[in-house]
Amino acid sequence: MPRYQQVGFTLIEMIWVIVLMGLMAMLGIPRIRDALQKQSVRSARVAGATLVVKARTAAVQRGCRAVVHMRGDGRMWVTVCRTTGVAGVDTLGGVDDFTIRYGVTVVPSRDSIEYGPRGLTLGNQAGQVLFQRTPHADTLTVNAVGKVTR
Repeated sequence: MPRYQQVGFTLIEMIWVIVLMGLMAMLGIPRIRDALQKQSVRSARVAGATLVVKARTAAVQRGCRAVVHMRGDGRMWVTVCRTTGVAGVDTLGGVDDFTIRYGVTVVPSRDSIEYGPRGLTLGNQAGQVLFQRTPHADTLTVNAVGKVTR
């Protein structure tokens, strides 16, 4: 009579695999969550710096005043004079809501930074914007000339 061999895993082996997978998940998920939160703060700072550079560049290109608006509710946007003969301002790229997009709190030191046609801030307006998602924080710093230094 032929002998048959069983192929497969026992119940005990399956339970051990599930327990090991659970332990690995318990150790890994908090680190992944922490890394994602830290990255969202960094991304918000980079996006804020991009808006500042956009305002400075638009002021030089159009030869008029451009403004970076910063609100404590998480909204930031850039306005600049229109290129057509119509008076008024254009909003470049729309209003970015950093609270919704990145899940961060925005704490600006001032409500706006204005750039003149030469790309320099009007009135030496230095400023900082704190992007925070507990426990992580990062700061965007604009010096008195209008350049992003951090």
